Amino acid sequence: MKFFGIILGILVILSWIFVIKEYQSGNKEKTKTKNMILIAFLLTLIMTIMQLFY
Repeated sequence: MKFFGIILGILVILSWIFVIKEYQSGNKEKTKTKNMILIAFLLTLIMTIMQLFY
């Protein structure tokens, strides 16, 4: 389970870095950016819930 947590943590970090990079580029209204924000939020939520139980 720790391996899954590490991989999930890396994915969360990478997704939020991508979101920050897109916002700095001025691509706030693109569908790709909105989908990436949703994915980053869901990954963060999953990681938080996983940490509560393990």
